[in-house]
Formats: sequence, structure tokens, C-alpha cells
Amino acid sequence: MSYIVGLRNFLLKVVYRISRPVIFLMDPEAAHYRFKRVGVLLGSNALTKALTSFFFDYNHKSLNITVDGVKYRNPVGLSAGFDKDGELTSIYPSIGFGLAELGSFTGEVCPGNPGKRLFRMPKSKSILVWYGLNNQGAEKISARLKDVDFGRLRVGINAAKSNLTPEFDLQESIEDYTKTMDCFKDIGDYYTINISCPNTQDGEPFVNPEYLNALLTAVNEHRVEGRPIYVKLAADMELDEVNAIVDACVEHGMDGVVLTNLAKPKYNEEYVKEELPFHKGAMSGLPLNRISTSLVRHVYRRTGGKLTIIGVGGIFTARDAYEKITSGASLLHMISTLIFDGPQSISEINRGLVQLLKEDGFNSIEEAVGSRNPLPKLKAVQTVDDDKVKDIA
Repeated sequence: MSYIVGLRNFLLKVVYRISRPVIFLMDPEAAHYRFKRVGVLLGSNALTKALTSFFFDYNHKSLNITVDGVKYRNPVGLSAGFDKDGELTSIYPSIGFGLAELGSFTGEVCPGNPGKRLFRMPKSKSILVWYGLNNQGAEKISARLKDVDFGRLRVGINAAKSNLTPEFDLQESIEDYTKTMDCFKDIGDYYTINISCPNTQDGEPFVNPEYLNALLTAVNEHRVEGRPIYVKLAADMELDEVNAIVDACVEHGMDGVVLTNLAKPKYNEEYVKEELPFHKGAMSGLPLNRISTSLVRHVYRRTGGKLTIIGVGGIFTARDAYEKITSGASLLHMISTLIFDGPQSISEINRGLVQLLKEDGFNSIEEAVGSRNPLPKLKAVQTVDDDKVKDIA
């Protein structure tokens, strides 16, 4: 069966490679909305969903994983930023996704940044994004999704702060996040608190420890039982800043982190410099691969594996995905591979993960998490107490 799926995926990849030059003649944002309409159509009835599944889906029991009480059929998910208004949930399972993170959603309706906002960088296998959190707002979107049955898809709700003004107000910003949480209190399977959008007018203020503590305190007050909360970090921070945020997440009882958001070109050396098309924005895809995996390894070790990690950035093959998993990620998010390699890449990544698990003698994804990133052992410390030496492990 795996061989047949592999052959199917190879033929679909060839078809996509032939079609891609024509697709890339279209404006990137126009292409995105055109294909989104196709996705809505395919997800609108049982017949088209079944046909899509026939051509793109793949299932295997070894891919099943339970994370923070939520059961996923596989760990491969769609990253936030693709489906900003939550319109495509009916079709995601049919192309192989186990989860999809919707949004970012903001408390208020947000138009995003003006002008051209999306640019392809084919040589770098990257998309330069300058959207600025455009979405219809938490109230409208949640009202539309409140009665939707997501079926076998697990859904994350990505909450961000509205990008309406360069003026930062702490209390208003916190209320913006919690408004989204409240609007979606009966929708989805987990929350992600996005403190790291690189394209907003007021920057990333929640890197400030005082502001972050205030936000996480408020987030905990709006928790929904059985709904994990993750915090999404930027790709461009100093290690001390990463440590401070991760430590705060542990202190406030957050369930995990998402590593990472987009990469700003001025802090990144992993792309073809002459290909950079715009002086603003941040990059997805291959430029993030090494950076995000390194952060997954660091955070997994720093927290002793106690925080769930969702790995994001530069996942194009099963080996890319497996490297993040064996470094400590339990779940994965991706977008760019859909654009550069085609939708069949999702099932091919899942199929490849099954093979890699078998090669390493694992029966499940859960067994592989962190397997190539052993946690540090606590050193024995000698103390003297009443002339007795005690070993403290």
C-alpha cells in the first residue's frame, strides 16, 4: 500500500512541477485567494472530499499521537497565516493534515498592511510575508465556525493582538487577546498565543518580561478546561530572550510553545540575498529550517521535555519533519511546502515518517519525540550537614 501511495504522490508531484511555472505567473496573493476558493469548493460536499482524499490522503496508526490530552491522527499540521479567516477546515483532512492552526485572529477586524503583501523567493524556497494580521475579527469568524463539525481534524485557534495602531497599550492589548479566547471558548482544540508577529506596527512588545507576565496571567484567567495553551515565539531573538519567555511559560503553567514564527531577513543568512524582493516583511520556508530546529533542541533540553513543542519552519520532506520530532517537537506546522512542492507533499511527509519510525525501531511518533536529543542529567552535588556527606541528584 505504501508503494502505491508513493507512486501516486510522485505522479502528482510531476504534475505540480509542470503546473507551477504557470501558477507562479500569478500574483502571489491573488493565487492564494484563487486556490482558497478551490479548497472551499472541494470541501463543500462529500463527493469532492472523498475524491480529494483518494488523491491526497494517507493514514497509518503509527502516526497517531496524543498531546496534552488531545488525540491527533498524525502530527503534520497547517501553520497559522494560511487560513486567516478559518474557511478551509472541511478540506484539510482530505489532503492529509492531522491538525490546522487557524488565524491569526484578532479581537478587532484587522485590514492588515497596505499594498503588495506577499512575495515568492523560489531560489530560497521561501515566501516573504507582509500581511500584518489581516482577518475578519474574532466575533465574525467565531460566529461562522461555532456549529462546524471539524471531524477528524484537530483545530488550533491562533490569537494575536490587533494591528491597528503603532501605539502600544498594555491593558488594551491583553483584552484583545482574551476577547479572541472568549469568542472561541467553544471552538477548536487548543489556543496559541501569538506574541511574535513580525509585521505589526508596534513590534513585539511582549518580549518585555513585565508585559509577558501580565499577558500570561490574564490568559490563565480565561482558560477553558481541556484546552491546551501554547505561546508562539519569534525566530530572531537572542537566546537570553528565548530563555526568559520559555521560563515564564513554565512559571505560568502554559502547556507548550510554537517554534517559530517567520524570520526577518536582516537577522537571517539562510536565503539568496539578491532574491529579496521587498525591504519589509519576514520569511517562511527553508530559511527557517536550521534556526527553528536549533530552538526546538534548546527548549526541549532547557525544560526537560516538560513543555510541548510544536515545530515550525522549513519542513519540506519527511526527514525535515523527523529531525524536528527527534529533536523534541511533538507536533509540526507547515505552509511553504504546499506552495513550492504541491499538496501531495503532506501525505508524502506522513508516509516517509512511517518509514523513518520503522528504521529506528519505533512503533509510534510519541516514542520518537526527543529521541536524538537526550535530556541532560542532573549532576550529583555534595553538601556537608552535621559531618555527613549527602549526594543530591
